[in-house]
Amino acid sequence: MAGPATATSLRLVLISMTLANAMILVDQTAVPLILPDVMSTFGIGSGLAQWVLNASLLPLAGLLVLGGRLGDLLGRRRIFLLGSAMFGGASAVAGLAPAFWILLLARVVQGAGGALMLPATVAIISSAYPPESRGRALGTMGGTAAIAGALGPTIGGALTSLLSWRAVLLINLPLLLIVLWCTLRAVPADPPRTGRAHVDVSGSLLLCVTLVGVVFGLSQTAVWPLTSPGVWGPVLVAVVAGGLFVRRERRAHNPLMSFALLRRHRNYLGATVSQGLAGMAEMGLGLIFPLLLILNLRMDPGLAGLALIPTTLPMVLLAPLTGRWYDRSGGRAPMTWGFLVLALSGVLLAATVSMDSYLWLLPGLLAYGTGLAIVLTVNDPVTVDSIPEADQGQASGVSATAEQGGGALGIAVLYAVFHQVYLVKFYAAQDAAPGPDLDPDTIGKLKDILIGEEQTGLKVSDFGEYVQTYLIPAREASNLGYAVTFLVVTGLALIGAAASWWLVRRPAPMTTDAEPA
Repeated sequence: MAGPATATSLRLVLISMTLANAMILVDQTAVPLILPDVMSTFGIGSGLAQWVLNASLLPLAGLLVLGGRLGDLLGRRRIFLLGSAMFGGASAVAGLAPAFWILLLARVVQGAGGALMLPATVAIISSAYPPESRGRALGTMGGTAAIAGALGPTIGGALTSLLSWRAVLLINLPLLLIVLWCTLRAVPADPPRTGRAHVDVSGSLLLCVTLVGVVFGLSQTAVWPLTSPGVWGPVLVAVVAGGLFVRRERRAHNPLMSFALLRRHRNYLGATVSQGLAGMAEMGLGLIFPLLLILNLRMDPGLAGLALIPTTLPMVLLAPLTGRWYDRSGGRAPMTWGFLVLALSGVLLAATVSMDSYLWLLPGLLAYGTGLAIVLTVNDPVTVDSIPEADQGQASGVSATAEQGGGALGIAVLYAVFHQVYLVKFYAAQDAAPGPDLDPDTIGKLKDILIGEEQTGLKVSDFGEYVQTYLIPAREASNLGYAVTFLVVTGLALIGAAASWWLVRRPAPMTTDAEPA
């Protein structure tokens, strides 16, 4: 089969690649809802349970560029199928894991499999569709996957409540069968390889250490003070590894990440910056929103999942329209306006968070979903439209790394901002209060109960009378923490708008003899 030329084949390609994207995103957003049940099954604490999410997210972010490069060198269909097999096998092991350490190892393999799959999806769609409809196809894939990811908390909560936390992982198996059937039927086989492929293993390891070090160090600010070696030590290692990575890639004969591509193609550089900033906002607030709804608005987790549906509605409505907008005008206007709407959402949320009312938050949630939908829909076509086909796997891998790495960084940074502001405000309120100081024993009780309430919704009756006196300053401190965090997102979005306006232009028509970097 020479290529997926028929409408049916194109439809199957789009279905398989979209479903693969959606599976990986839902896995990230649904897993936080299973952590309480995982803690109960294996008898572990909340700190250890968080690694069920990080064990997949960090290898996913760290290996995406390698996955894209392997697709360029060894064949995109071949690498996609290998990644799908790894992701499916690891999902089965994780879902049936008899011990916690087996679950963690399976999640690592899951993340590595996803890193092989994600870059190939964009490159396969880009190769299958003609230029005049490529933007719409990539927008449909990105928008649909983003919708599925936004619904992840609702899906995870429903499956865990109705069946088991294991169902959230095992549901990947029937979905992968559909993906594999569509891929084998519609995506043309890769041509036979000639010569020996050179893979930049050392560059991949350095990039992985850089991402893991930054995220791990920042995430420890919730446990240790900023001056602790457990915080700045991993960040320092990451900075050194990042410097060595840049030096290595500039000297490598066949680099993992071609900085020449970023220098030559302004659109690609702009989309990469945009993808990283959007990922920070998307996944960072994906952690903050449930805390706000459950602890401050006293919703149970199921209701909180439903309350976040307004952030997904704009994605449903705007993804196809934004794809057409891109096809008509290029990426500059949609990306700039998308980031400006995202910046507005941060201001609206910061201004209304202290109202303690979901209706007041609703305009900000809708604006957040609208801005994010526009940016995420346009990023992928902007990335690939000016890149030679031979380098599109690497380019999509860099773009996906920017989004996933930005997401992991966003979780660490935004939660660190919220946590530090909360502590400063809370202790300042206690110092100014006329009553007794909050002793360490009461601090421990307050913390343990709040962690437990994250799974059920806050109920004042769960607190003893003495501890209840500290709920009002705790709520005021958390409201300030949320407001500052939302304003940080506004700042990130304004940077994204400026970068998009400066860097992104309508791409010139690609020539068939374009040389790969």
